[in-house]
Amino acid sequence: MDSLAAWLAGLGLERYAPVFADHDVDLDALRLLAEADLERLGISLGHRKKLLRALVELSGAPSRSLLLR
Repeated sequence: MDSLAAWLAGLGLERYAPVFADHDVDLDALRLLAEADLERLGISLGHRKKLLRALVELSGAPSRSLLLR
């Protein structure tokens, strides 16, 4: 299992591993995707939000919600 598939499994989103693999998206490329990109890949709204939040946490950057406080 590659690092992206393992990371997705940890989020309960392992169903998207084949989608990302089909589009040559690895963990590094995933960090570059915007919400619109995820939508074009067929990722549901709720799962897009979970992925984006997890990517912020992975990068160590403060989340938008923390910046709005």
